[in-house]
Amino acid sequence: MRGFSFYAGGECFAVDVTLVEKVARNIPVTPVPAAPETVTGIANLKGRVITILDLAALFGRGGLNPAGEEPCIAAGTINAVIFKPFSGADGQMGLLIDAPGDLIDIEDEVILPPPAAEGEMLILSGMAEVRERLYRILNIHAIINRFKNGGDAADSSRTASGSDI
Repeated sequence: MRGFSFYAGGECFAVDVTLVEKVARNIPVTPVPAAPETVTGIANLKGRVITILDLAALFGRGGLNPAGEEPCIAAGTINAVIFKPFSGADGQMGLLIDAPGDLIDIEDEVILPPPAAEGEMLILSGMAEVRERLYRILNIHAIINRFKNGGDAADSSRTASGSDI
């Protein structure tokens, strides 16, 4: 898998690079009143409204960084990974990130199953060590489906293989 890496909440993540449309830096974000805590807000990118999700909240960590502080949203701007639209998805999604990383090659044989921690296995497709760094590989399809269906990361009543979209 060719992956795009990024940092969020002090951890390293990777996603299939073919699913990424762009990395948006310092984009304005508008909070959405009464939205679930997984929603950081919405952003307008060239006339398209993008829902920005908070990865920490998706993992059930309450949208807090490792120091226990609110996510860094200085002057209403954020960094985000914006994903290509999926068929059947209502609108486009992005993830709040601390910083972008690099393109990495992840060999299938080094990808380990996701941890058995409640909720995490539903939005991770695996974990892999590349260049002495451990990456959590996100299942973007599962994240979008869970958000679209109103579920949260701790809801273990569903499984997500990533092949459903």
